[in-house]
Amino acid sequence: MTELTEYAVEDVIKLVRRPIRPAAGETYREIGVRSFGKGIFHKDPVAAEAIAGKKVFRIQPGDLIFSNVFAWEGAVAIASEQERGMIGSHRFMTHQVNVKVADARYLLHYFYGGPGLNVVRSASPGSAGRNRTLGARTFATKQIHLPSVTEQRRIADKLDAAMGSIARVVQLKKESDALVQQHADSLLRSVDQVATLGSALRVDQDFVNVSSDEKYAVTGIYSFGKGLIKRPVIQGSETAYPRFARLRKGQVVMSKLNAWEGALAVVEESFSGTYVSPEYPVFSLNTETADPEYIGHLLAWPELWSRLTPRGSMVRRKRTTPATLLATEVPLPSLPEQRRIAERLTLARRVAEASARQVADLEVLRKGLLDAAFSGRL
Repeated sequence: MTELTEYAVEDVIKLVRRPIRPAAGETYREIGVRSFGKGIFHKDPVAAEAIAGKKVFRIQPGDLIFSNVFAWEGAVAIASEQERGMIGSHRFMTHQVNVKVADARYLLHYFYGGPGLNVVRSASPGSAGRNRTLGARTFATKQIHLPSVTEQRRIADKLDAAMGSIARVVQLKKESDALVQQHADSLLRSVDQVATLGSALRVDQDFVNVSSDEKYAVTGIYSFGKGLIKRPVIQGSETAYPRFARLRKGQVVMSKLNAWEGALAVVEESFSGTYVSPEYPVFSLNTETADPEYIGHLLAWPELWSRLTPRGSMVRRKRTTPATLLATEVPLPSLPEQRRIAERLTLARRVAEASARQVADLEVLRKGLLDAAFSGRL
């Protein structure tokens, strides 16, 4: 077992503030820190006048930076040469590392995913979110346990290599998702024949009266074309709705409130027999004019969502009516052509889903590596 030495946080990292006064006519770039050790991001350039009333501080390469409002969920990062000359608000606590006792890369992993995260949380009182603010003075006096600098570097080298590989796979997944979306957009935009969705769908009226003594498996819809979601079974007495719609395989469901951001889906077999409230209009599909698989891809098309977007202010309070959906024009070629397009899009989607599973597996691996690193098994 590696020997550990106890230190006060303030003996390992020192809070350093470099206040600046924005100069008229100059532009500045602020940084932000992602949670879960996901690094620094850069905000858009701003004129000095836009931040004249804020307390801002210069960032230096090598700074170990904590977001004081999200440190409790691992919002820690190391500034690189890319951040030289950038600034951060008072919310970003910049620390210099005592290189005699610690390696900055080791501390990064330690504080976002190792024992140091609990130390951060113990110095962040409150319930959640912005109520859990990292207290600088409290944090400075907390005790942490570190191996020798040589051992820290060895562990950091291994974690950096592994985490770098994982990050590259995640980035490739994002790029492949973008290509899949571009492929779908290209295929759907190439269709010359258009028709209203009313030629493929009709409003369904399969309602059941809600009984207070019965239980109901309720379904909801994710936004952004991510499909249906099963919600907890409820007692009829727990809802104010007098009736529910009962779902069948092949139907189409939309959320009145969020259809404009992709809350539409075709019902799969696993959701048959579940229920939705009147806030989720249900439609039957005319299989003589529309292929269910093609319609499923169409409902996941951002261009369709944009055609359903309400105009004016207070967009999120506006609802999409069944009439609006049915009156919306969409690419609707012949059935054989729909099936050809659907086949290609389904294949692309399966590839994307497989890579999504790989990314989920890598997240499990990531957590396992961190656990191994700080328990003497790496």
